[in-house]
Amino acid sequence: MRGLPKNILAGLEQLSPLLGDAASLDTGRSRALLPVELAARLMDGHDGVEKARAFCEGLGEVVRAFADDFPENIFWDLDHLACRMWNAGEPEEILSFARRVVTLCRGFGNKSELRFRYAHDFLYGYDWARWVVRQPERRATIGPFDLEFFDYLEGRLRTLIELISENDTKYRRLQGQEFRNPFSFCREPREEAHLHQVLAQADFIPVKAWRFDGDCRWDLPFTDLRTEAARRLGLSREASS
Repeated sequence: MRGLPKNILAGLEQLSPLLGDAASLDTGRSRALLPVELAARLMDGHDGVEKARAFCEGLGEVVRAFADDFPENIFWDLDHLACRMWNAGEPEEILSFARRVVTLCRGFGNKSELRFRYAHDFLYGYDWARWVVRQPERRATIGPFDLEFFDYLEGRLRTLIELISENDTKYRRLQGQEFRNPFSFCREPREEAHLHQVLAQADFIPVKAWRFDGDCRWDLPFTDLRTEAARRLGLSREASS
């Protein structure tokens, strides 16, 4: 970080405890990179103070949103997301990118009507891969953290809220503090961790979020592969209604 003020990373250093054990799906490392480590690597050799400051501010906002809206999140590979944010453009574009991620966290997280428990399907590309495979000729060049996909997620959020208001069969109103699980397999923390570790070992994760380039893939039936793996592991359940 040639020429950058030494205190530019100070705010990120305080965020490490929010990640808990900072578990990673990268089978080659013991934990995910912490926010301050991600920023240090991405900004290495860069001397643009305003861009660096915007990036650290934006990354901090995103990490706090994930921790606040998905407090039981298990896996914290933020490398590809952070890289995409760093490359979003000028300082204001970086901050705008961060704000959109924060808005999605607020919309889908545990304080919303949707109340999803984890950010895994977003971070590791399951939502994105399902979206691309429906129209690959138009969507294959759009990445999991590109603004066009954020547009889709924002529209999807509005659709789901409408379904919940109608007490839809699949997206019903939740009772009490329960989390939403529209999948056919159990997603309690222990089962969630085991299932996705098995998928990572089999190389069945759509987005390798632990890599800066993400190695993003959509052209395998990732949703079906996950469901089948859950069945083999004895994690199947009646689909939520």
